[in-house]
Amino acid sequence: MSLSLAKISTREKVFLVAGGLVSAFILLFVFLISPIRERSDNLSRLIPQKEKELEEFKRLEEEYFFLSGQMKQIEARLPQKNQFSPLSYLEEIAKKNDVRKNIAYIRSVPAIAQKPYQEIPVEVKVENIPLTRIVPLIDAIENAPYFLRIKRLNMRTRLSDPKNLDITFVVSSYEKM
Repeated sequence: MSLSLAKISTREKVFLVAGGLVSAFILLFVFLISPIRERSDNLSRLIPQKEKELEEFKRLEEEYFFLSGQMKQIEARLPQKNQFSPLSYLEEIAKKNDVRKNIAYIRSVPAIAQKPYQEIPVEVKVENIPLTRIVPLIDAIENAPYFLRIKRLNMRTRLSDPKNLDITFVVSSYEKM
């Protein structure tokens, strides 16, 4: 039963063409338009989330550049290996601030290496000293020409004289390896 286009009526041709167009439209809608609309809707829902992520990236970028600048400033204050001795510096400022006679000990603690830096801690114990005399020493440590950091500070009042203190602290110096 073979039907040729010549044998079918005009009305049937119109129905075939209309059916073909409807089928083409349905196929076009199902395989092209509908996926594009779904993708567009999904992307529209993602826009606020991505805007928040962009703001977070901008904030992190600013923080990174700020911290990077601070790191450069700190690195500029770091001595090269064996260029600076925190032990000698502490003894020198103790002498300048007339605290040397109150120092029970100044001793090096084993260095801690964390590439590319090395931490050199020094423990200091100062006994029987008023607060007004220890503050200039701590200020001199804080304003050292090289980067020094007071890692631990322990203050106790003396039982014999409550105006005086016994102070133990650890000062760390850092150097490039």
